[in-house]
Amino acid sequence: MKIAIVYGSTTGMTQAVAEQIKDELGDAADAPYDVISFKPEDIAKYDALLFGIPTWHIGEMQEDWEDAASSFAVPEIKGKKVALFGLGDQGGYPDTFGDALGLLWNIIEPAGAELVGRWPTASYTFDVSVGVVDGKFLGLMCDEDQQPELTEERVTQWCAQIKQELGLDAAAV
Repeated sequence: MKIAIVYGSTTGMTQAVAEQIKDELGDAADAPYDVISFKPEDIAKYDALLFGIPTWHIGEMQEDWEDAASSFAVPEIKGKKVALFGLGDQGGYPDTFGDALGLLWNIIEPAGAELVGRWPTASYTFDVSVGVVDGKFLGLMCDEDQQPELTEERVTQWCAQIKQELGLDAAAV
């Protein structure tokens, strides 16, 4: 299985999480790509895609994703396993925490992507999120503003979950 990690990052925090995910997945994943350099035709090279997107401003996608997201709703994404990971500030933006996960998923899901990696909301404090469906985040959420001490453990647990959901042999990763 070949995995791409694609992120958009304005402050470097989402890039740092993408690199942590790469470290956890080892050789199963290529080095993370900035969404600016990952092209829709690159999707065909991968069995699974991990998209990292921070929620920016008040419930918006990060600007690089804003420009690129719709270009990933291509036929090549149909049947691909897609996992989302996001960053946000639950204290500063409790009404839009993790919204970018939902905004991105709403673009690529109709093209036939298959979601893996949903994440529990239990250890977060926020009011509402477009990134939550049926009581779970649509992917891993990290909060470097309010809970930076939890990021490493969350990434480790989520990557173990992703490995299982993708059917990766732990010994081969």
